Amino acid sequence: MMADLQNPTTDQLADWLEGKLSPADTAVLTQLVAATPSLQEQVAWLQEFLHISQTTTLADPPASVRQSAVATFAAYAQDKRPSGRLRTLIATLTADNWQRPALAGARHASLSREPRQLIYSSDLADIALNAHIPTGSQRVDLDGQIFPLDDSDPADFVIQLLQDGIERGLLISDDLGKFSLTGLPPGHYALVLSRDQDEIEIDPLELV
Repeated sequence: MMADLQNPTTDQLADWLEGKLSPADTAVLTQLVAATPSLQEQVAWLQEFLHISQTTTLADPPASVRQSAVATFAAYAQDKRPSGRLRTLIATLTADNWQRPALAGARHASLSREPRQLIYSSDLADIALNAHIPTGSQRVDLDGQIFPLDDSDPADFVIQLLQDGIERGLLISDDLGKFSLTGLPPGHYALVLSRDQDEIEIDPLELV
């Protein structure tokens, strides 16, 4: 049972509406809502919110707005870059789903049919990467997540994608250490993740 059903949180009420609670918790919360007008108002608002979020599709922003947002974020990421001398850590590939015997090597796989899942390890953090080509596209989407080994906050790593020494992407990891780079031409890259006075280098990163 939940720790506190007498004062349910918004998350608990949302779980109740979506049928995610146990039968016992559902029964108790159903009785509580039926007897509490203030909870009934909150549930009515949540129902409307959930309906709108499930049925509304947001249009893509105009190209000018998107370009302005990208430029603003790139400037923010640039300011976040560590200054001074950095300690460079070379990440080691520790897992690659394309190396399964069934695939008999990467040359027989395709990012459009078999997304590539990679795990890299370093003395600072582990990095999980997932690369794939969306249906109908010829470009690669790369999703990643950073897992610091000391359980520190994974947010605010600066992620820099390089190809032949030229910067192809610059962004910041979110509160969960996640980041995403989309629309990349297939090829060979280097990925550099830096924070404070440390940087982790993944080179080469094959997105082919």
